[in-house]
Amino acid sequence: MNERDPEVARAERAADVADVTHASGIHLGVGLVGEGVAFLRRERSLWPLALVPALFATLLVGLAVSLFWVRIEMIHEAWVSMLPVLEAVRWWSWIWVGPGRAILWLIGWIGVAVGFALVLVVALLTANLLSAPFLDQLSIRVERIEQADNPQESLEAGNFISETLRSFAAELQRLLFMMSVWASLGLIGFIIPGAHFVTAPMLIAVTILLLPLDYAGFALDRRGIPYRDRRRWLRENMSTMTGFGGVAFLACLVPGLNLLVMPGFVTAGTLLVLRNPPRAADASIRRTTAG
Repeated sequence: MNERDPEVARAERAADVADVTHASGIHLGVGLVGEGVAFLRRERSLWPLALVPALFATLLVGLAVSLFWVRIEMIHEAWVSMLPVLEAVRWWSWIWVGPGRAILWLIGWIGVAVGFALVLVVALLTANLLSAPFLDQLSIRVERIEQADNPQESLEAGNFISETLRSFAAELQRLLFMMSVWASLGLIGFIIPGAHFVTAPMLIAVTILLLPLDYAGFALDRRGIPYRDRRRWLRENMSTMTGFGGVAFLACLVPGLNLLVMPGFVTAGTLLVLRNPPRAADASIRRTTAG
């Protein structure tokens, strides 16, 4: 027994280190978001590029909220239809049927809240797609300002039209990937009875983890990082991505704030790549500039 004590002690120390590392990673991810917003506030030359995404976000979020509100009862009924139906066979069965129906009614509205959160995220990601050329240029300028002391990282001029098309294509690819994941989980929850109790939290968790990849996508695209290396980067920095994505997801739910934070998140995503670059043996930085 005594011979195993050193092993147990080492295991406990390793667990403590892992807990500290996890906590510090989450703190780093949360702090990067704040740093990105502060960076954008400080550099006024970036404000014109940040204005266009804010306008797109205002338009699309307003449209999404309006459409959701008009259909909210229908959406609630759709969630309730996937839940079991409790019937009172005898008068005394109301002792459990009554509370059970109340719980199921509440679960239905929780499902509506989850759906509303995802609708807001989709609206903001769509605004992200439409704003891709401006956000890409914003990311480029953030990188230039951040690495002003690193002349080897300076950026050369590029063709505006080709850069615009590339930004649209890359952002559309990221958006379609996220929507395919959401559709797969939603389909599983719809087909398998009771599976939505699992798939709904999974939708939120997956969204939180994928949001950092989306906001850091412009900087990653310039480095030619393939998606498999992005997934590895995500796994290696899971706690940091969780902190970053958690703040981004919650910000999407706050009225007013969700219209303004997108440029700040792209700034934070660019800083994330600069501070903690992903490893990719076959990646090469594609040098572009902010025109």
